[in-house]
Amino acid sequence: MRGCKWHLFLMSEVAISFGAKSACQRYVANTSLFQDLVLTAARAPGVRWELGGNAAVMASRFAKEGWQPLLGSQVSPQLQSMVPPRVHLSGPQVARDDVHLLLEYPSGASWGPFSAPRANRFIIHSDHQNPLLISLENFAERLSGWEPHLVVVGGLQMLDNFPLPPAVRKDRLDRLRHMLVQQHAPVHFEMASFTDVSLMQAITDSLLPHTDSLGMNEQELPNLHNLVVYGNVSLVAESTPRVAPVLDQMRELFAALNKRTASVSGSKRLTRLHVHTLAFQAILTSKDSPWRNTKNAAAKAALTANRHTCGTRHVDPSRSRILLDDSFTTSLDPKLARKIPFSQEDPVTCWEEDQDLGFCLAPVLVCTDVLQTGGGGDNVSSAGLVLQI
Repeated sequence: MRGCKWHLFLMSEVAISFGAKSACQRYVANTSLFQDLVLTAARAPGVRWELGGNAAVMASRFAKEGWQPLLGSQVSPQLQSMVPPRVHLSGPQVARDDVHLLLEYPSGASWGPFSAPRANRFIIHSDHQNPLLISLENFAERLSGWEPHLVVVGGLQMLDNFPLPPAVRKDRLDRLRHMLVQQHAPVHFEMASFTDVSLMQAITDSLLPHTDSLGMNEQELPNLHNLVVYGNVSLVAESTPRVAPVLDQMRELFAALNKRTASVSGSKRLTRLHVHTLAFQAILTSKDSPWRNTKNAAAKAALTANRHTCGTRHVDPSRSRILLDDSFTTSLDPKLARKIPFSQEDPVTCWEEDQDLGFCLAPVLVCTDVLQTGGGGDNVSSAGLVLQI
């Protein structure tokens, strides 16, 4: 009977994911049920095995772009065989990897009375290694002699609703914070979907003050924005938001985070914010920051989004469409708003604002024949970063 209850729980979660238009990830405490699901999924037609995990996907993208990244990850024989040769693995050694199950569904997919308004995925796992950040000490030791150009942190959503004692979770986050404090290279933090307010607050208080760059999607932006500006979280957000409210939230979040950091350390830290949505890429940078080539970065991120979701090396216009109108407004505030038309000859639009901020916005050729949405944000963020270091 316990298994039946879990199946009902999973079905309700998938229904919520369909209706909310958002990706969803949940931890399954019942390990025997999860193993049954893995075995069932392995026999399903069309199943694919892919390298997963935010850090692993981002490291693979960096390697494809010519970098030699150090990946903070436990190492199994299977993982060793899947990562690109340029990727260096920190360890420790483990006998086997944890498996995460992704249910990918296309736009218009139906399940009973529910219909998906956009291509997306539902993820479940019973991972007991990544929520403990078991590779952190190995990674920190290797990193001390690495002299990196960039340090990237991602995957902390694995701690979300995981049954970890509060003292243990605090200790792991404190150790990660200590590692970030030691870095001279810029630090990029890749956000994810969080439902645990206390975890989001802990990350905001302990890690974000030591971050130079943030990456997030259209659901994660209002979630973090509401927490920092209003003290609550937004669990459901518009899947295809208009440009103006996104840019307004980016400005407010950027200012609020830097105000919090300055109140503690006496100086600002955050100088870059990248929001990747289904329809467009928006990158905000401080004018005096070291981030370069913002316009090219926005363009590369937009093209990478299409290639990743379509599963192709080249952009095929016949399998793509543009969701944006032929112009956009920079703010909902009439005092700040400017209407900017898109140019077919120069589609990536950049402009500067009074508060020492610069924006670049690129429309995305949205793939209409989707192979995979999982890992899209990680690939897009990494593609944008490689041109800015």
